[in-house]
Amino acid sequence: MAQESVNYQCPNCMGPLRYKGDSGMLECEFCESTFTPAQVEEAYAAKQREADEKAEAAAARAEAGEQSSFERMADEAAGASSVVTEDVIDAAVAVGAQAESSIASYLSRASWNEEERAGMRSYLCSSCGAQLTSDATTAIQECPYCGNQAMAPGSFVDTAKPDLVIPFKLDKAAAEQTLTEYYKGKKFLPKEFAAQNRIAHVQGVYVPFWLYDGSASGEGTFEARNIRTWREGKYEVTETHVYNAWRQGSSEFTRIPADGSAKMPDEHMDAIEPFDYDELTSFSVAYLPGFSAERYDQDSDACCHRAVRRMENTLADQLRDTVTGYDQVDPADVDAEVSFSEIKQALLPVWMLHTRWKDKDFLFAMNGQTGRLVGDLPVSPLKVVLWFLGIFLVVGAVMLGVDFGFIQFDDTVTRVGVDAGVPLVVAAGTCIYFYSQMKTAVEQRSAHAYVVNGSFDLTGSDDTFVTSYQTRTLVETDDDDKR
Repeated sequence: MAQESVNYQCPNCMGPLRYKGDSGMLECEFCESTFTPAQVEEAYAAKQREADEKAEAAAARAEAGEQSSFERMADEAAGASSVVTEDVIDAAVAVGAQAESSIASYLSRASWNEEERAGMRSYLCSSCGAQLTSDATTAIQECPYCGNQAMAPGSFVDTAKPDLVIPFKLDKAAAEQTLTEYYKGKKFLPKEFAAQNRIAHVQGVYVPFWLYDGSASGEGTFEARNIRTWREGKYEVTETHVYNAWRQGSSEFTRIPADGSAKMPDEHMDAIEPFDYDELTSFSVAYLPGFSAERYDQDSDACCHRAVRRMENTLADQLRDTVTGYDQVDPADVDAEVSFSEIKQALLPVWMLHTRWKDKDFLFAMNGQTGRLVGDLPVSPLKVVLWFLGIFLVVGAVMLGVDFGFIQFDDTVTRVGVDAGVPLVVAAGTCIYFYSQMKTAVEQRSAHAYVVNGSFDLTGSDDTFVTSYQTRTLVETDDDDKR
């Protein structure tokens, strides 16, 4: 038998409540009454506790295979489980894992159809009695029949209950406006995309994140070089001195985030960082009405490798920065050991925006606190070619003018290298920069923003000379050609 949800409604008129980030209050859409999160939480605490206890008891019976025939028949009729168990959550994750891309994975779990009910759960709206079906990890959603926010029973209990939350500050209108602004200034964006594009779906989601505190310590050896060049007759001589620079050190980190939802694309969740942790507050379900909310389906152990990788890379960068006094320093693999001192779970605000163009899906994510928006855009090959040729020709014309009018290079190699090489580098570099603006959903590789101030400690340092060598290059000039 389907469990009954808890609907967070106006205590005065029972109308739908919405949390407003600009005021920090919950407002009733009907009578316009306002309430603090503490008032709403107090009003519904007993009802939520009762619903959660019933859901936990039902889940325990399901796990033990003790469901009644009536309960099993109700689940079969609904086509979805009435309780959340590990098997149901695993089935939900498996649906997304079968998708061909991270965007397809998100869309496959953000919506559902009659043929694909694996990993779904069913419960009743306590306001109107309608049967609601959603992904097993969706903790709160709006009832499509009465408009009230329905909290799925048993979603945030025990280890699934978050420790902290950052409330939404920006609303749906801000998310849509930010996406429109995001299109502007993108040189490689097809004109038709911005003109014809329509937002298919916008959803404010509280996404579960794990916040890792810990330390990294390790050592690595960097190859460093000092290079000196001079001219001897027809030859350019280059002398290189090679050194091994060994460094050892440690660093402390705080609250490195990693989302705990397999539904959410990691690259999007990483790229909308940072969140302002000064606005973290103790978790309360009263911040959730008006938005969707997710419970984690990947625990802290499953997600910690992302934090470990970022800590290791950051320590490597810090050690590399201490290798100074050289002309070149190559990156090195740092043998690091990472340990965690504390792990917290937090719900962080994210706007997810989905558009379709030419039968392709484009997914964008916006930080619901800071407004940072990321997502990959389509690229027009024609615009890439035109911009490259245009920049190359303009810079080439300028370099030719400089060559013949002012500098007048003596040798052919230098003239060709400058007159053709500089335009090529400028055109390529500019196009690479424009292209990077089109692909902003990128997983983070480092955690510099989460290093505890002053915590980096260089505990060992040694520079050893290895070898030196010379190279001689014949330099041809116009005078050489005449002779």
